[in-house]
Amino acid sequence: MRQSAPRFPDGDASRAVLIGCSDFDDIDLPAIPAVKSNLTDLRSALTDQTHGILPPEHCRVLADPADHRSVGMALAQAAREADDLLLVYYTGHGLLDEDGLLHLALSSTDPGHVGFTGVPADLVKRYLGRARARLRVLVLDCCFSGRAVAAMTESGSLLSAQLEVSGTYTLTSTTATAPSHAPPGQRHSAFTAALLDALNQPEPLTLDDIHQHIDTVLHGMGLPRPQRRSVNAAGDLALVRGPVQPQAGPQTGNEGEIRFRQQPPVPPANRLRDTVLYILMLAVLIATGVLFEGWFATLIAAAGTALFLGLVLLLLLLRRDVHYDLVVNGDGLGTEHGTHSAHMPWKDVEFVGVLRRAPGTVLVPNVLIVRLKADAPRPTGFHKRLNRRLPDQRYVIAGMLGTYGADPMRLRSAIEHFAGGLYRTDQQLLEMDPRLR
Repeated sequence: MRQSAPRFPDGDASRAVLIGCSDFDDIDLPAIPAVKSNLTDLRSALTDQTHGILPPEHCRVLADPADHRSVGMALAQAAREADDLLLVYYTGHGLLDEDGLLHLALSSTDPGHVGFTGVPADLVKRYLGRARARLRVLVLDCCFSGRAVAAMTESGSLLSAQLEVSGTYTLTSTTATAPSHAPPGQRHSAFTAALLDALNQPEPLTLDDIHQHIDTVLHGMGLPRPQRRSVNAAGDLALVRGPVQPQAGPQTGNEGEIRFRQQPPVPPANRLRDTVLYILMLAVLIATGVLFEGWFATLIAAAGTALFLGLVLLLLLLRRDVHYDLVVNGDGLGTEHGTHSAHMPWKDVEFVGVLRRAPGTVLVPNVLIVRLKADAPRPTGFHKRLNRRLPDQRYVIAGMLGTYGADPMRLRSAIEHFAGGLYRTDQQLLEMDPRLR
């Protein structure tokens, strides 16, 4: 993937402004909960103590700004202070006015009067053009963000002349005519999740490398492809000096595997609570028996009840200690449920992907399904009930992603890292075999 050696900005002479809107006053603009995590985790990556490029005080976050003034003041201050790098990032709704010009939505934006209530993307680019920073980077994660790239390529425009004075780079989540994508229930929008994944690679990626990484991920998911515009070799800039682990990412057991885990061990305090409840229940049963049935019947009932409840309690305590792990590594992928495990080596796998729902069901979302090679042995230990619904014996459902707390995009990234081109999207799986519907 590496296209050129990365260069790193001077953190003391660099500034970043991260802007995001997740909640809106107008009912026609739906909330985007992922925006909050986009801002938090991107700031954490850029200011990471070990591999970040910026001191925390040089990375300003504007979450749900209500008016133009706060945005303008933050951009103006950053433009004045940045000598080396000025990075501006926006995540939220992108809206078009009557002339088709892109505006960035604020909390108070009225979709019917976008030109007066949204922030024109051209205005943001003018701040970039006025900045004295040697490198300027604009990242837009919103619908129709490709309009920013289109405007920058217009020949002879004043904006183009301003931005080509020094290195500039524009990276957008989608094309000039397509919507962006924020999967419901996911921590990040699709674009920013791929961006954070790029920043967590073993070696620092340049902006061109980051664009290529995001393009591969989004295109493979059937989403609009990101756009970029680079001037004067700004594409060799790196945004981190090494891997930074975004929040809520997969747990890594060691350098040779990526582990997704859903359930931590139960705290000892819960064990004590359950034991006390068990003793109290047993005491109540004995007292009831004494009052109504006599000592002999009471002892028999108490012994049977104690045995039954003791076994139930033991099973519950043991079950709460069981981790549900999904493991992806260089050998293959597998699952671990306490002492039980199952494994499929990559050499036996024809392709693998995530179906949005299990075949023949309507209530089982996001299942990891594997197509085995014709001569591969069928593995044991995977979910028996789900596997009964498969069209033939060469398919294996490894499990439901929710069981392992696995984010679909990060799981895909892990599989592609270890297994190359074996991953297939939901759409590709259904086109290849309609029986999976």
